[in-house]
Order: sequence, then C-alpha cells, then structure tokens
Amino acid sequence: MFTLLVFIVVLALLVLAHEAGHFFVARRAGVRVDEFGFGFPPRLFGVYRDPHSKKFVFVGPRRSQKIFAHEHKQGEHPEKEHAPYHEFPATVYSVNVLPLGGFVKIKGEEGEHKNHADSFASKKAWVRSIILSAGVVMNVFVAAVLLSIGFMIGIPAALGGELPKGATVTDQAVGVIEVLPDSPAAQAGVQPGDAIMRVNDEAVTNQDDAFAKISSAAVRGAVQIEIKRGKEIKIFTLQPTVITEIGRPAIGVALVDTGLVSLPWYRAIPEGVKATGVFLWEIVRSLAGIVIAIFRGAPVTEQLSGPVGIAVMTGQAARLGLSYLMQFTALLSLNLAFINILPIPALDGGRLLFVAIEKLRRGKAVPQYVERWMHMVGLALLLLLVIAVTAKDIGRLF
Repeated sequence: MFTLLVFIVVLALLVLAHEAGHFFVARRAGVRVDEFGFGFPPRLFGVYRDPHSKKFVFVGPRRSQKIFAHEHKQGEHPEKEHAPYHEFPATVYSVNVLPLGGFVKIKGEEGEHKNHADSFASKKAWVRSIILSAGVVMNVFVAAVLLSIGFMIGIPAALGGELPKGATVTDQAVGVIEVLPDSPAAQAGVQPGDAIMRVNDEAVTNQDDAFAKISSAAVRGAVQIEIKRGKEIKIFTLQPTVITEIGRPAIGVALVDTGLVSLPWYRAIPEGVKATGVFLWEIVRSLAGIVIAIFRGAPVTEQLSGPVGIAVMTGQAARLGLSYLMQFTALLSLNLAFINILPIPALDGGRLLFVAIEKLRRGKAVPQYVERWMHMVGLALLLLLVIAVTAKDIGRLF
C-alpha cells in the first residue's frame, strides 16, 4: 500500500506538470482550454469561474445543459454567429475517478474549428509546435528543480570523481549499484541502493576494501554480508558461484563509494541544471542501446520497465529516503519528457511530426482522418508494449 500511494503521488505530479505546460502555453497563445482534469474520466466534480458574475460554479459528474461560449449581441460579430456551443463558458478544473495523472482538453486539438480564433487548429505552425512541446519542457524543468533542491539538502552521488567546489559529503557508504540477474545476491534479495556495512562480521571502509573482503571470502566458501536499506539492517548469507562475466566465484554485485552530496543554494541550482543535462544524455544513450539491440535480435525486455516495475522502484527509492525519491522522480520526469518527444503517433512528438509534415507541404495539412487513425494505431502499439513489459515485470516480482 505504501508503494502504491507513493507511486500514485509521483505519477500524478509528473503528469500534471506535463499537462500544466500545455495548459499555460495554450492559454497564453489565446487557445481555449475546455477542461484541466486531475485524474482520468469519468468526472467526480469540477469548478469553473463564470466570466460574467466572476463567481465559482460547482460542476457535478454530469451536465447536459449547453452554454453558449461566446455571448454577444446579435449582429455585433457576424463571423461568430455560428460559433460552437461548449458545455461550460470557461475552463473547468475537474477531479476524476482514476488518480493516475491528468489531462487538458484543448479546443481544436483534433483539427476542428479552424475558422475560430481561439482554436488550436487556427494557430500558425510554430505556435502549435510550442504548445505541443510545452509538456516536455515542463518535465525537464521539474527534473531540474528537483535535482537543484536535492543538491541543497543532500543528494545521493558516487564519490569516485572530483566533487563540485564547496560540496559537503555525509552518510558515506559502500553502495550496491547493480545486481546481476540470477546471481546469488539477486536470489537472496540484495537490491541496488543497499549499503554494505560488514562482510563476515568485518566492517568495510570503502569500495576497494569491500571488494577485497568479498572476493577473499568467496574463494573460501559462503559470504555473509550486512547491508543497510533505508533504516533497516539486513543480513544475507550467500553461496558464491562462478560468474561468467568475470570467470571466478562471486556474489554478483557492482559496488561504488557513495554519499549524500550537498551544496550551497547558489551552487546547487547550476549543478542541478548540469545534472539534468547529464541524465538526459544517459537516457538518450540507453534508448540508442535498446534500438541497436532490437536490430541485432537481442532481447530487450530486461532493460524496460512498465507501470508495475516503476511502482516497485518508486517504493524502493522512497524507503531509502526523501533525497533518493527526489532523484528517482527527476529521472522519471526526464524519461517521460524524452519518450513524449519521440516522433511516435499518439505522443507529443507524433503530433509535432504532423505539424512538420504540414509545413513541408506548404500549409497543406494531413487529412484529419489519416492523422486520427495514425494516432489510434500508435496508441494501440504503445498499449501492447506496456502490456508486454508489465507481464515481464510481474514475472520478475514472482
């Protein structure tokens, strides 16, 4: 239940930030936003501010009455005599049944109402491109903010390289950064993020010391390790096996010296921005590696995680502490940004692709029915991928 609640809060934060980017930029560009929803429909309740009385009006789950959105005196604006009817005269801020993010409903986002000034479809290509990109930009911004705050309060980092000027290091430990699948450590339940405190009742001082003690014990037989996970202390007794990658008995973990690195606020902000760029580049590299693996015919599902896997990792990060959760949330935000900008139908990048095609065709848009079908096919393929990866996640759990 703890993992589920933390996952819902983190996902809601990231998706709402993404949608808020679209919302504010659309409003700034003069595009009408019919609804900004927390969660996904059906609607539980909502509220909007009446443009005439300036009072807030409560909205229930259903409303059949249609209100004319552009009230004006007859004959005053002939071009608006046949303006569309909207359910509400202003943007509705709603709370919906499924609390897994949010959405914005923008007028003309499907290409309709091109002759209305407040329609998305009526705007120039560069304006539409900015609106479509705003969600991705907001996710990158959220990541930079989280990482900057993380550097102010202390963020987990490897201590192998040169630290930023003015850095303070606390909670130094020997951290587990990787656990090989099917290794003795993986079978026993050792997880990335664990800190090794002792090996066969001997305290470890750093990465090299821990590695030497584990290697020496592995040659002789069983290895007992004491690890710290959040506030818990756990003891595992492992039977080393020969690891193919290194050709000798081992328990199957990669170690690094870690600590919480904190900086003064005026150094934390630029360092947070820098870390955002570094993480984005690593995400690009990882995706490129997955694509190359696909073309080579290698299995890639071990490198991907769906909602179940991400929820489990979110819970693990939360148990390690606030700074770990903030760093993990920043990584999720950057992943969400990068995936959304890919030129895949049904994603923001796919919609940007159609805007670019329209521009290349000198203003001639792709027919609405073609674009709509492409987005439907793209969404179906994405859902199939999510189902496949989720099934793999569940298999790993059990």
